[in-house]
Amino acid sequence: MPYYLLLSRSITHAQRMSRTLERAGITARFFRPPMGLTDRGCSYAVRVGEGSLPAALSWLREEGLAPMRVFYAQSDGTFSEITI
Repeated sequence: MPYYLLLSRSITHAQRMSRTLERAGITARFFRPPMGLTDRGCSYAVRVGEGSLPAALSWLREEGLAPMRVFYAQSDGTFSEITI
């Protein structure tokens, strides 16, 4: 199932993003991003469903928690960066 990964600069940032989205009713789990998506060792990712991206980005911007980068995970396991 396709989904989006919202990259954050730290675990604290990812936790805040996840809590903000969960309060807004958007399922969002945080974890370490797959190898190759970031060159920063401390980065974390928040996963959101394919249909939740516009609302998620809106909520995060409102709270001052915009992600560093956003990737689309396709059903075949490949990732492509999208511009937001």
